[in-house]
Amino acid sequence: MVFWPILSKLLDINRGFKMKKKMILFFILVLLFLVLLTNGLQGEEKEQIIILAFVSGNHYLEYTEINKLIYTKGLMDMLFCRTYVFDPELYSNLEETIKDMTAGQIKAIFDKYLEEHPEEWHSGAASIFHSAITEIAGVK
Repeated sequence: MVFWPILSKLLDINRGFKMKKKMILFFILVLLFLVLLTNGLQGEEKEQIIILAFVSGNHYLEYTEINKLIYTKGLMDMLFCRTYVFDPELYSNLEETIKDMTAGQIKAIFDKYLEEHPEEWHSGAASIFHSAITEIAGVK
């Protein structure tokens, strides 16, 4: 076994418990990497799954109206959270622009933006949403 020399040094009884935490952590990380690597190399073809966090404009347009509304609420949460942390000035501008809007209004704005910009449908829905909302907030 390739790791036996390392493992034997870690577990050497004559050395007592002078094992270094960094060395143990490194060994665990290497084993984890190898497990993940061997799982990926088993050659099994898996069906491609679309992760909802990476939905394109095309996928969004296929949703039912209620699913579009729910997805738009999630996008709004994401946008507020991201701008609050990384761009406080944009956050306060968005907050002022959107404060009295309903989720239905925000969904309508997003839908209208998509209708007017079909060249962006292949892009991620979150990215398109950001463009739509910052456009109504007067920010570029």
